[in-house]
Amino acid sequence: MTEPRLARAASTEPLVIDAHGRHAQAVHFTKDGRLLVSVGQDGRVRLWSVPGFSPAAVFEGHKNSVNTISFSADETLLATGSTDGTVRVWSFPDGRALRVLDKQLSAVFSPKADQLATVSATGEAVLWDARTGERIVSIAAPDKRTFSLAFAPDGRRLLIGGSGAIHRFALPSGVKEGEMRGHSVAVGCLRVSPDGKTLASTGGDGQLRLWSTKDWSETLRVKIGGTGVLQLAFSPKGNSVTVAADRLIQAFAVKDGRVVERIELPVKGVYGVAISPGGKFLANAAADGKVRVWERRPK
Repeated sequence: MTEPRLARAASTEPLVIDAHGRHAQAVHFTKDGRLLVSVGQDGRVRLWSVPGFSPAAVFEGHKNSVNTISFSADETLLATGSTDGTVRVWSFPDGRALRVLDKQLSAVFSPKADQLATVSATGEAVLWDARTGERIVSIAAPDKRTFSLAFAPDGRRLLIGGSGAIHRFALPSGVKEGEMRGHSVAVGCLRVSPDGKTLASTGGDGQLRLWSTKDWSETLRVKIGGTGVLQLAFSPKGNSVTVAADRLIQAFAVKDGRVVERIELPVKGVYGVAISPGGKFLANAAADGKVRVWERRPK
């Protein structure tokens, strides 16, 4: 198989990595800032060295598109979700396949990494013991469809993004505690800020909403100004949140919602976004199979 290619158009342009042939779906920087992880429709998990972004490793095992990435807190475990109907848990960074969870599509680790939550092929949310793979509890789909998952900062609640509402379930009982309403259609992405004080959500209605994790009240609502998958990434300090929309990446200030960064792209499908720990690099996975990395100006 041909090695992925690198191309840099100009000093003001992003580094372009021909990463996954077809759609690149998600990206993630490791906490030490030394690796960028990307996944895509070629079914592979690819590791890139930072700052050179040369190929570092490839994990193989999925038989179809890999769409989601989640790391344990200590980054010794990586969970990937695929349209082949499996979630795979890998040791990281060596890439040994430790566990395969069948009939599951996406996964997210709890803050302490003792639990793993998945979305099943039937839309239910399943809570697993992250180390043993034992099923703890299954939560029936609370809405027409389940689109996104996140743990509350204390790890004692699971947040489920449905067809409009964000549902809160107590753990490990799986009993519903409440819900946050505001989005009118699919809640596509949920992310908790680095300090744990804010939950960000995007919906198919083109809205970015911020919520207090103290009382789950809405603190900010912003019209994104674009459509698409609308994936999210908080800045390292949590003072801005970056949203990927069709042909567009924008960063919004958490304080007042103003646009603090705007990047237009030559491709419609703009998917996963990630920001390196020091904030120096912004990475994106896109529908042309490429991963783009921008070196950001110091602020």
